[in-house]
Amino acid sequence: MSPMMSLITTIRDNLKVTGIPIKSRLPDETVPEPFIVIGTHFEDDSQSGKTGKVTTTELQIDLFYAIDNRAALEDAIYEIKRLIYNTTQQITRVTSNTITDDSVGRDVFHVIFLVSAYL
Repeated sequence: MSPMMSLITTIRDNLKVTGIPIKSRLPDETVPEPFIVIGTHFEDDSQSGKTGKVTTTELQIDLFYAIDNRAALEDAIYEIKRLIYNTTQQITRVTSNTITDDSVGRDVFHVIFLVSAYL
């Protein structure tokens, strides 16, 4: 298994404890919130002066959440960030950005998590 797939699998397995369904792509509008989409990633194979070639990645994970309960959303964000960050020591940073979005056919909170990791 590739290092990237290993990271994705480990994160997905850790996030299952939230009880929020996890998808590999954005579902159609019949699927109710909340749900998580483990999405795209960007890899960078750069040379390091100390260790030679280093591969870093930015993995995007999206949370779609009903717009009617901000307090529950903030609790979910906190828990998801904690679970992601504690998945493996490879993860160096987890950031999140909360926006409103209608890409699922209705207004929802859309939280974009960017996970930085060494592979």
